Amino acid sequence: MNIRHLETLLAIADSGSFAAAAERVGVTQSAVSMQMKTLEEELGAPLFDRARRPPVLNETADGVLGRVRELVRLSEDIRALAGGGATRGRLRLGIIPTAATGLVPAALARLAERAPDLRIRVESGLSVDLLRRVAQGALDAAVVTETPRLERGLVLNPIHEEPLVVAAPIGASGRSDRDLLRTLPFVRFNRRTGVGRVIDTALRQRRIVVSEAMELDSIEAILAMVARGLGVAVAPAGSITDTLRKTLRIVPFGNPPVLRRIALVERERGEVAPTTGLLLEELRAARD
Repeated sequence: MNIRHLETLLAIADSGSFAAAAERVGVTQSAVSMQMKTLEEELGAPLFDRARRPPVLNETADGVLGRVRELVRLSEDIRALAGGGATRGRLRLGIIPTAATGLVPAALARLAERAPDLRIRVESGLSVDLLRRVAQGALDAAVVTETPRLERGLVLNPIHEEPLVVAAPIGASGRSDRDLLRTLPFVRFNRRTGVGRVIDTALRQRRIVVSEAMELDSIEAILAMVARGLGVAVAPAGSITDTLRKTLRIVPFGNPPVLRRIALVERERGEVAPTTGLLLEELRAARD
C-alpha cells in the first residue's frame, strides 16, 4: 500500500475535494483520482460516494481515517529518524490569530534556520477548532489559548502567559478599567475564541456589566474599532504595538491583571515529539 496514496486520502478528507487535495499534495486532479482508484482496488472496497458531485467520503473511508492518520504519521516519524531526526519531515501547525504576529513568526523563523529541511505547514483558526483537528490527527500541534477542559488524548505544553489590558479611545474619560468598561460600548472578542472565553469569565467574576456593541474574531479589527472611537475592548497586552499605544488609552484589566496563557497542544505520546519539541524550544525563546 502506497503511503503517498494514504496522504492523498487524508488531503481529500481535510480539504473536502479532489481539486483542493491535488493543490495541497502537489499533483494534478486526475492523478488524485487515479491514486484513489488504485487505493480502493488494494483495499477491495469503495471509499467514495461517486453518485454525488464532487465525490464524498463514504462510511468505509470514515471508519479507516483514524488508522490512516496513524500510518502516515508513523511513516513521517520513520523518515525523520532515518534522515536526521527532527530536522527533517513535516510539521502541520495550527495557530490562533492573536499569536500570528510576534511570537509564532519569530519562532518559525528560528526553526527554519535550525531545521531547513523540515517542511512546515501553518493554518489559522479558533482554539476550539484547532484542538479538535489536533485530536483527529489533521494537525501535529497547535498554539492555543490554554483551556481548563482538554479532550482526552491531548497534552498542553505551556509557552507563556501575558496580562490582558483595557483598550479605550485616546480621549476616553474614566479613571479605572471598570469605569471604561461600564460606560463605553463594548467591542468583544468572539466568545468561541480562547481569549474571548477568558475575558467573558473575568467580566462575570468581577461583576462588570458591559453594553455590547460588536463581537469580532480579529484583534486588528477590534483595536481599529476602538481607535476610531467606537467603543472599548479587552485585549492581550502583546497585541498592543507601539504605534497603537499612540492612538489608544491602555489600562490594566484587573488588579492584579487578568492573565491569558498560551500553550502548544499535541497528541499524547508519553513524551514531546522531536519536531514539536524543537518548535516548543523556539516558542519559549521567542517570548523573552
